[in-house]
Amino acid sequence: MRTAVVYRTEAQKLKDEFEKANYNDAKDPQFEMCVFSDGKVAQRWLVGSGSCVWWDDIEDLYTVHIYAHPDYGTRVEWSDGKVEQL
Repeated sequence: MRTAVVYRTEAQKLKDEFEKANYNDAKDPQFEMCVFSDGKVAQRWLVGSGSCVWWDDIEDLYTVHIYAHPDYGTRVEWSDGKVEQL
């Protein structure tokens, strides 16, 4: 099992005043995730209602919430020390 904390360092700056409430400050994580041994992924939002989402695999999560927003300055900090700047 791997876990990660995900930051979006530029997202809040790009939003209008109304939307800023849906994005944490650049120094605070946006969501956490856990990749289980079978490849399924749990995502826990740390903004808004703090909902949890299940994904069939990490690529689906990345496609929807990371690759679709290349200007957000997304940084994934994995529990094993690996850091992805996307």
